Amino acid sequence: MAIAYILEQNATVRVEGERLLVKKDDTILHTLHLFKCSQLVLLGNVMLTPAAIRVLLQQGIDTVFMSLNGRYRGRLQPPHSKNITLRCEQFRQLSDPHFGLKTARALVTGKISNLRTVLLRLNRSREGLGLEDHILGLKQLADKAAAASELDGLRGIEGRSAALYFQGFAKGFRAAGIEFSKRVRRPPTDPVNALLSLGYTLLFNAMLAAVSLVGFDPYLGCLHTVEYGRPSLALDLMEEWRPIIIDTLVLSVFNLKTITREDFVIAANLDPECDAEDFDSGDPDDIDPQSPPEAKAPLPVRLTDAGFRKFITQFERKMQQKIKYHLSNQQLTHRDCLREQVRHFARYVRGEADRYQPLLLR
Repeated sequence: MAIAYILEQNATVRVEGERLLVKKDDTILHTLHLFKCSQLVLLGNVMLTPAAIRVLLQQGIDTVFMSLNGRYRGRLQPPHSKNITLRCEQFRQLSDPHFGLKTARALVTGKISNLRTVLLRLNRSREGLGLEDHILGLKQLADKAAAASELDGLRGIEGRSAALYFQGFAKGFRAAGIEFSKRVRRPPTDPVNALLSLGYTLLFNAMLAAVSLVGFDPYLGCLHTVEYGRPSLALDLMEEWRPIIIDTLVLSVFNLKTITREDFVIAANLDPECDAEDFDSGDPDDIDPQSPPEAKAPLPVRLTDAGFRKFITQFERKMQQKIKYHLSNQQLTHRDCLREQVRHFARYVRGEADRYQPLLLR
């Protein structure tokens, strides 16, 4: 089953028989067969006819709306999963402070372990990077996370690990003109931050779809605080995947020059009629309405249309790469592993597994 991304501005998606037609004026730009499509992602100003909306809902095709910069706006989703028993267990278990802390510790230690592995790989691949202190520091923070006795302290450890990691991550870029000093989200002000934000949003979209498909309420998690409009569980379960999928992908596309500086533009050079929201971060953490833009930030940077298509292609290739899934020893794609991890989390919540085991980079 394919995931279709529609980027053509002012295009309209119509239905004709068992097909979706993407049209602009009187020209058919794309033809999508409904039986081959599992998800439709609409970027920017793309319209759906009422008939297309009805068919997408009837066929259960998840339809996602994003800005041109990849900022998540919302989704057209079929009726909620009927798995009420799982959601009842989710509310019961995650309302228990002990269970919530135990789960959050597993999520954070798994993420920090994967951050450390990314730096270990970088340090082995190139001489003179000097990442030993960063690697040791992450090991120490992982140990502290595993022993954390309360959630606020655990969140602080996670924040320190991210800051330390990105200091080391910044040394991994070889391509001329590609520089990265720190994580800047609102708005992203350099190519690396722009790709990280876009990548995290694409990953979040995949996780939110998986969480909803399995039957969870995506808004009740344990690591991210529960706030109005924040899909905390999807953000929680996404944490271990950030370094596995997106960070390694961003390093790869720049170092292999699949994407270059020429694939980015500064917002001031764009069409003035574009939506200002398109220049904001695509990072799913910015779903939090209390997170303000950075004061006096430089002009935002975003991908060109051609660059966007390149990155989408590379992201989907990454999601289709196969690895050994640790809980079954089967060779599965990254996308299938992500879904299996959500199912594993469901077994854990139902008491069928005594602990949550994050997927770890090797």
